[in-house]
Amino acid sequence: MAKKFVEQIRIKNFRCFDFLKVENLKRINLIGGDNNVGKSAFLEALELSASAIDPVSCVISLRDNINRRQHLYSQNFNEFDIVTYKKNNLCIQSDKSNISLEIKSIDQKMLTNITDDENIFDDNLFIEIIVNSNSKTLPYNKFIDIINRKDQTFVHSSNHATKNITFITPANLDERHLSELYGKIVDLGLIAEINSFLNTFDPRIESLLIRPTEQYSTFKIKLKDKNVPVLLSSMGGGLNRYIAIVCSIWKSRDGQLYIDEIENGIHYTKYDKMWEILYDTASQANCQIFAVTHSKECIESFSKVAELFDHKNMKYINLSRKVDSDKIVVTVLDSIRLADHFSLGMDIR
Repeated sequence: MAKKFVEQIRIKNFRCFDFLKVENLKRINLIGGDNNVGKSAFLEALELSASAIDPVSCVISLRDNINRRQHLYSQNFNEFDIVTYKKNNLCIQSDKSNISLEIKSIDQKMLTNITDDENIFDDNLFIEIIVNSNSKTLPYNKFIDIINRKDQTFVHSSNHATKNITFITPANLDERHLSELYGKIVDLGLIAEINSFLNTFDPRIESLLIRPTEQYSTFKIKLKDKNVPVLLSSMGGGLNRYIAIVCSIWKSRDGQLYIDEIENGIHYTKYDKMWEILYDTASQANCQIFAVTHSKECIESFSKVAELFDHKNMKYINLSRKVDSDKIVVTVLDSIRLADHFSLGMDIR
């Protein structure tokens, strides 16, 4: 496996995790488990670890993380849920970075170190962020303004490169966002490869086309039995998601791709083909994939394809809660042991 890949991660006081340590991560990793066991939070911790190379990039990554998770509930964040309930610090350690964040009360020593251009500590709180031994301290109200995009201090000063790190949410992408992903395919000269993958997914598909207009571009699909291309939106949400995933793998070449609820919109009869194509594409692009699913059928398909292709580089990660303590625990299974779970009728959702 490529040296750039994440092989282990330790999470402390991040979102719902008091402490979680996961080892033996591989090229393609599928995360499952019951509701509210932290599957999406686990993806977010991995993304933050890969994106943050210094305190500035960490703040920007946290901003994007919080906005993506909470945007449906508020457009003006006064509080955030990145730190575990009743805790004031978090720590994420992986092969990529060592991150710590602590919310502190201000003291006199802190006041003497504040320059005139810093925001005033109206609420007597500040946030200290340390990434790979580099630290930065922010007034809490300034941090909130950055999260709300009211303060653009770091937007142009951040030197972090996250072009090969992509997060796909459960919802289908709008065509503006999809066109950004497809633009990377055009730049890489991989249009023929994408069309080939689409044909493998659905033999009726001849090619993916873009119809430019004065204001925006529309995606269309050329079908073998039709003279006139049809709108991508008329083909159902599954194809939209599939295109987004395959394009994102190439966009994340030599990096990481995180997919929340990978099975959304994709019929269970397509799962085997989906995993085969993802394995093949990720191998070509040298991309590490972390995907979340709620579907037992999707997990069974993952296990089957792993057995056929490369079970050593395809791992299943199960998150669950202990009955006696409510603590979240993890089990990492390869496809062979995963098959044993199915044969024994164990619950792995």
